[in-house]
Amino acid sequence: MDKTVPAPTEVSRLERQLAVTQQLTHIGSWDWNVTAGSVTWSDELYRVYGLVPRSVDITVEFFLSRVHPGDRDAVQAKVAQVLERGGSFQWLERIVRPDGSVRLLDTVGEALVDDERRVTALVGTCRDVTEENRRQEQLRLYEDIVHNVQIGLSVWSPRDRGDDPSSLRLAAFNPASEHIVRMPLAPCLGKRFEDIVPYAAGGEVDSLLQRVARDRKAGEATVERSRDRRETTRALSVKGFPLPGNSVGLAIEDVTAQTVERRLRVAEHDVLEMIAGGGPIRDSLSALVLAVQDRLPGTIGSVLLLAPDGQHVHHAAAPSLPQEYTRAIDGAAIGPRAGSCGAALFLKRPVFVVDVETDAFWEDYRELALRHGLRACWSTPILASDRRVLGSFAFYYRSPRKPTDEDVEIVERVSRLAGIAIERKQLEEQLHDFSAHMETALEEERKRIAREIHDELGQGLTALKMDLAWIMRRASAETLTCSEMLEKLAAMSAFTDEIIGQVRRISADLRPGILDDLGLVAAVEWQAQDFEQRTGTPCDVVSTSTGLEVDPQTTTAVFRIFKEALTNVSRHAEAQRVCVRIDVSADAVSLEVSDDGKGIDPGAMHNPKSLGLLGIRERAGRLGGSVCIGPCKPRGTRVTAQIPLVKPSTEP
Repeated sequence: MDKTVPAPTEVSRLERQLAVTQQLTHIGSWDWNVTAGSVTWSDELYRVYGLVPRSVDITVEFFLSRVHPGDRDAVQAKVAQVLERGGSFQWLERIVRPDGSVRLLDTVGEALVDDERRVTALVGTCRDVTEENRRQEQLRLYEDIVHNVQIGLSVWSPRDRGDDPSSLRLAAFNPASEHIVRMPLAPCLGKRFEDIVPYAAGGEVDSLLQRVARDRKAGEATVERSRDRRETTRALSVKGFPLPGNSVGLAIEDVTAQTVERRLRVAEHDVLEMIAGGGPIRDSLSALVLAVQDRLPGTIGSVLLLAPDGQHVHHAAAPSLPQEYTRAIDGAAIGPRAGSCGAALFLKRPVFVVDVETDAFWEDYRELALRHGLRACWSTPILASDRRVLGSFAFYYRSPRKPTDEDVEIVERVSRLAGIAIERKQLEEQLHDFSAHMETALEEERKRIAREIHDELGQGLTALKMDLAWIMRRASAETLTCSEMLEKLAAMSAFTDEIIGQVRRISADLRPGILDDLGLVAAVEWQAQDFEQRTGTPCDVVSTSTGLEVDPQTTTAVFRIFKEALTNVSRHAEAQRVCVRIDVSADAVSLEVSDDGKGIDPGAMHNPKSLGLLGIRERAGRLGGSVCIGPCKPRGTRVTAQIPLVKPSTEP
């Protein structure tokens, strides 16, 4: 049956409809008669290429000239392939418009063949997909963001449009949401919130979800402590926002680290205020332990202090440990098998025991710890500013537990704060003891001076007065001869010389005049000779003084340090010889006093009760100097002090 040919008017109407359709859809058509070598474009295709319809004669060469240089070779290869094989084709190509703008076209077409299967023509369409491609790229970008963002994003929707807004069900989620709830969520699609996380039902997140669903307004909530028993310390920041179709979006961020940090800052501030207030050290340390336990549930904290002998410990704060346990630990010796704290103090490094039941560090106290339900213990030494070990801070747990990096950081942090509290308290006690010591020493010195003035000067002056009275009586009775007077005056003069000597000796004890008259080195040599005469212990002095002038403050400090060092030698060293070296350079005065005695006890070097050593350090520190006290090889003790010199002023 012959096909009906449309009338001319019908053809025109169909052509107009096609043109309008192409214009509305931004789809242009083209026809390439391969045999004749002619190319025809629709009006819309001209517009797609940024050209006025029919303003340019279209050729294959013109078409290729408008293809983006980066796509031209690929397009030519695809055209050649279609011409060779025939069939349908489709590709994406970029074109460059006359104004320089680049558009992306989706080309789709078919190859027409003759009876011998040779390609005679290509027909196709080009659709401008530039904006669509941009939207797709933006959607892919958003998808990547949602997929990779570390904030949990989820969508909750009613099952049907007419459902109660409070009956929301999980419709979509990103991987971070699974991390937040610690479980896979794919099996939970279509379930309600309380069915997925029953422990959180009625909590802050559930309440926010229902509130946003009801009011259709965005809101926020903060979870200070998670209801999940697996991780009660977790804190969450939650934002809810309405979505189309009565849906609700939730954005949940894990802010545990920030929350713990904030809580610790508050605790540190409170503890530092207590320290500054000068309250009992036990109160400050107990407050710090309780703050840690409050902010890290499940933790049982304690602080042990190292005794002055450096070998034994006692509790300074353990508000949550069983009293029977603390009584058993108090007075215990440190060592590699004395639990986490004893080992940490012995090794002078942190000891993290994951399981008390199996760890060798707990060999001596394993039964005690297990009897009180203590299964893990992390301990770190508490250090002073000069790196002295003051004690240890321990975190106990009732189940085996391995510390995370955040745990280790918190342990170190609170240990530093405990070190500040302990060291300050020790300094206060040292200052108190030193003040009492100095007051006692001054009082003893006053008594000695008063006794010497009374016993020696007083007796001498009394004797002189008696001689004067004898002369006056004889002179008034006119029985005093010239020779008798001269003899008596000569005796009085000799006795006066003795009194003057006594005055000089007392004055020298207070501050030797040689210190001001001849300088530091001469005063040290004089004091060494006096020490040797009093104790019978040889005291050799070597000096490399260059004749530089030493300021009075430094001179006094170095001399007093030297005198205190000799006092310690005479009291404790049992030495056979003392060697002294004093060097005066342009920058500092260095003093070294070493003996061959029995040596200093390591515990005494930093014992807060060693007030003589404390006085030495205090004198040097007041002038910006330093003191080192330690053993001397092969035996004995060496005290080395270095004090910077005050630069003379150059101003007129």
